[in-house]
Amino acid sequence: MSGWFSTNILGNRDGEVLEDPGSFKTKEASKLSALEHILQPKLYPDLYSNFTHQVRINYYPPRGDNKEGWDNIDIFGWLGYPMQIKVNFLCRDSILAAPLVLDLVLFLDLANRCGMKGIQEWFSFYFKSPMCAPDLYPEHDLFIQLMKLKNTLRYLRGEEQITHLGLEYYD
Repeated sequence: MSGWFSTNILGNRDGEVLEDPGSFKTKEASKLSALEHILQPKLYPDLYSNFTHQVRINYYPPRGDNKEGWDNIDIFGWLGYPMQIKVNFLCRDSILAAPLVLDLVLFLDLANRCGMKGIQEWFSFYFKSPMCAPDLYPEHDLFIQLMKLKNTLRYLRGEEQITHLGLEYYD
């Protein structure tokens, strides 16, 4: 991969807030670090050590609650020939977020009823910047995140886990 250009067009309060340079810097750092963590250029220098990643967010009031995300990913194909992957994602922020928020509320209630306290790493599946215990790295691999979610639910039901939960990190 040689580059990734990502831009969002937002018309709601998110777009208005992110028009502020200070607020945008925080969002930009979050988006840049997530891709950096996922690609792991130090482990795969031949593939990812020298790529350009740019993030833009544009506030466009007529867009309202609609969100549009454009991504352009520049890659090398066969014989090093440059190729591009383009993604155009259109949605409503509130419709996109509503089922996720509902899941999180239900899982938070479950965790509370089961006496679980502190960072709930098993919620990583729902966050771009997941939290974890100190001295651990946040897991960005969706498959591992989903496995942690499923394993925790199996653990709470008293069923056999597919793999270890990582609860020993919190003891």
